[in-house]
Amino acid sequence: MPITESEVEVTIDNQLTACGWQLDPRKRTRNVYKQQARTSEQNKKLGANRPDYVLYARDDSDYPTVIIEAKRPGRSLSEALEQGINRYASKINAPMVIASDGWRVKTWHIDCNAPLLIDGREVDALFDAEMASQFILNNNFSCFSKDVPVEKDELIGKFKKANNILKNEGFAAGIERFSEFANLMFLKLQTEGGGTPVEVAGFSWSDIERKQGTSLLKAVKNMLKEQNSEHSSLFRQTKIRKPPNMERLIEILSSFRLSSVRGDIKGLAFEHFIHSYTRGTKNDLGQYFTPRHIVRMMVHFLNPKIKETIYDPFCGTGGMLIECFRYIDQRTNKSREKRFLREKTLFGRDNSDVARIAMMNMIMFGDGHSNIQQGDSYTLLGETKNKYDIVITNIPFSQQTDSYEGYPVMPSGEKNGDSIAVQHCLESLNNKNTARAAIIVPIGFLHKKQLMEERKYILRNYNVDRIVELSPKCFQPYTEQQTAVLLIHRKRNKRTSFQKSYPYYRVANDGYSQDGYRVSLSGENDIDKAMDDEGATKHPVNTGRTSQFKFKTIRFARKHGVLLGDVAEVVAGASGISPKTKIEDVYNGVHPIMMVSDLAKNHIDYCLRDSAYKLTDKAVREKKPHLFRKGAILIPTSGKASLKNHRALLDIDAYATSTLTGILSKDDGIHPFYLFYFLLNFDVELCTYDLGYPGISVDTLKRVPIPKISYNKQKPIIEKVSRMVDLCRKSKMLHQTLIHKPK
Repeated sequence: MPITESEVEVTIDNQLTACGWQLDPRKRTRNVYKQQARTSEQNKKLGANRPDYVLYARDDSDYPTVIIEAKRPGRSLSEALEQGINRYASKINAPMVIASDGWRVKTWHIDCNAPLLIDGREVDALFDAEMASQFILNNNFSCFSKDVPVEKDELIGKFKKANNILKNEGFAAGIERFSEFANLMFLKLQTEGGGTPVEVAGFSWSDIERKQGTSLLKAVKNMLKEQNSEHSSLFRQTKIRKPPNMERLIEILSSFRLSSVRGDIKGLAFEHFIHSYTRGTKNDLGQYFTPRHIVRMMVHFLNPKIKETIYDPFCGTGGMLIECFRYIDQRTNKSREKRFLREKTLFGRDNSDVARIAMMNMIMFGDGHSNIQQGDSYTLLGETKNKYDIVITNIPFSQQTDSYEGYPVMPSGEKNGDSIAVQHCLESLNNKNTARAAIIVPIGFLHKKQLMEERKYILRNYNVDRIVELSPKCFQPYTEQQTAVLLIHRKRNKRTSFQKSYPYYRVANDGYSQDGYRVSLSGENDIDKAMDDEGATKHPVNTGRTSQFKFKTIRFARKHGVLLGDVAEVVAGASGISPKTKIEDVYNGVHPIMMVSDLAKNHIDYCLRDSAYKLTDKAVREKKPHLFRKGAILIPTSGKASLKNHRALLDIDAYATSTLTGILSKDDGIHPFYLFYFLLNFDVELCTYDLGYPGISVDTLKRVPIPKISYNKQKPIIEKVSRMVDLCRKSKMLHQTLIHKPK
């Protein structure tokens, strides 16, 4: 459902109005001009050029502050930004340019030659005139300046103190600890009022501030028990038992007024609290958090409209519904439509108490919480079947369920929750031709054999609009599980044949560093390109008799050269041998068996000789592992190590565990050293499947194309590798002289 040019302009108008800019030409305070500048002199400099918007942030000046260029359909955001800079801003000396499609923004500060930043992160939304004034001389602005009653860092610091108190009380990190604090935080919001204190159970917040010990604990319990506000269903009775801990929490909350904190700061800090305890813990809120920039991409593709109903069956903390709310809210200014958005648009469900957190989060960000429920979506298909215009979700991965009743495809895998979760999403769509879904799935859903029938069902009954494969770093620091986004809509005529192809996008750069730090990176990224319909490959739909209806297949370009399997033996390491756990296989052993840890010592090893473990004669005789000869190349092909690009050239005959695969040249025209050189420079991610637990199959490796060049052209490479082998041997020998071994 493409966004029209008029929709873009209406959305930008609404956003500017919401930020306090004045667009009405009849108003004396007008500071936004469309298709023209404010002064005749500036219009003369522009000539025939007509900027979409020129903004004037200072009331006492005709100095143009911001040029906004609306992105037209079929044009990239980067192209729009460049036009705004060269065609308009440079002519009238406006210091800033913004390109927007009504949802995304790209910015540029001309004097600083850099994008606009808020607290070190690129601006991703339009802003008010006050902030625009702050940006005139500097591209990096802190919206949490000293004139704001509570700074973001200060607010987060208070939350951290509260976390430590709840930890000492004995609450588990994550949902349990946060739920307890949310009770008190929402109670404070209800009782502090906008200026006039509000009483609950005969107490205002100022009343309980003065109480201590058991008297305080009793007062708080009574307030939570008799809470009768419109949000009373969100509260739970406190489980805090120690009065001193309650005193400290009340003291923290009393140190600032939540109602005086600017809404965006309050919401951002609240969101920080939700997922700040996921780092390094397993049983926590990380499973419920989808990065905002991924959600914004999904919402962009769905393009939800007012009067459409939106459902997230696994809503977690409500992030996806919040972004849908924002998207529609920016595109409407009628009070009747706003009410429909708040009350009849957003629907969500989560099986845990986190559903209550979703409601609180939505209230913080603008509301629309009234149709959030706690429950098991798998079992409640009857309540949602054929009901919603849009489904958007991140399904829970690798769960099991017995709830198969009512679903069209019986999973072949035992209690396969991935299958039922995706089916639940699709069955919840109504029968309109415009019904559509955006679903985050584990990458294995695209190709696993046991999910073939599910993919076949989708291709028969729906159209796949696009698939976006995400980098495993996209969900850092919570998980490195690789995922993909399926964008699907109802097939207009189920009798029509399978679609021939669909766009497939691969996101390697999502706008953040590909490590655990996830530092924001400026400039265009692969998500921008996907939203601009750039960078896709056409994935053919294979529906042949032997097809497994895969949504992802590994295809290597074979313009020249031969396949690796044609020129080399590719053999997996020994299965059934685990040196770390099966001590009987290695106790007093004499035959080297290589493990990933042996390769990882040096990452790239030109003469691998040492192994941590050695197999016994009995293990070799009974289990018959494959013996890799000197000159074989070992690479990890199982687990996260398969992404590390560890490479080792064996300098002895040795065995290998099942987590390694050995490659040995069998073609006289391909020297082992040239083969090693090729594998050093080969991007292993091109043939890695299922980054939830990564792996590379032997068959896939055999299909990797390798350029076959003459021996004379191989010779310089062989000589360099040979020198590295000699240097490696000498280095290891010297290293041994420095090691003090026990006598």
